[in-house]
Amino acid sequence: MSAGSVLIVCGKSEVASSMEAMLIKEGFYPVSCAHSANEARRQFFYTQPDLIIISTPLPDEQGIDLVFDAHEKTSAGIVVIARPDQLIDMQESLEKTGALILPKPINRLTLRQSARFALSVRNSMTLLKSERDDLKKRIDERKVVEQAKWLLVEKMNMSEPEASRLIQKRAMNLRLPQVQVAEEIIKKYE
Repeated sequence: MSAGSVLIVCGKSEVASSMEAMLIKEGFYPVSCAHSANEARRQFFYTQPDLIIISTPLPDEQGIDLVFDAHEKTSAGIVVIARPDQLIDMQESLEKTGALILPKPINRLTLRQSARFALSVRNSMTLLKSERDDLKKRIDERKVVEQAKWLLVEKMNMSEPEASRLIQKRAMNLRLPQVQVAEEIIKKYE
C-alpha cells in the first residue's frame, strides 16, 4: 500500500536522489524531484502530490514563495528543510501555511517521521474539510426547506406540520430530494 505521492524540491540533485531513494524504500510512491521552484510550480499542474518536501534555499529563490504557492495550489502536506540560521524567520513567515519546518542537516529518521506526520496532518485536514463542506451543504439545504415551509404557512394558510408533511410527501411521490421540491415551492410563491 502506498504511503502517498511526494514531490521533493531540492537544488542539489545528489541530496534529492538520496531523499527519493529513502522515501521509496519507506513506501512513498510515486516520488518525483524538482530542482528549482519554477520546475516545482510546473509539476503542481501535472500532479497533485500528497506531500511536498522543500529543501531551501533553491537555485531560483529562497523557497518561501514556493511554500505559499504550494499551500494555495495544492492540498499537500508541506515539509521545509532550512538552514538553522533561517529557522526563526521561516517559522514566522510560514506560520499560516501549516508547513513543518526542520533544521539542516536532517537525518533519515527525522525525515521519515516528519514526512509521515505531515501526510497524517494533511489527511486529517482533508477529512475535516470534506466534513465541513458536507455539513455546510446540509445546513444550506435545510434553510431552503425551512424557507419553503414558511412560504406555505404564509401563502397557503397551512400549519407548520402540514407544510412539512406536504414537502416530504411531494419529495417521496416525485422521488426527488426535499430541497429540490422546496426550491420549486419558493419559485412558485416568490
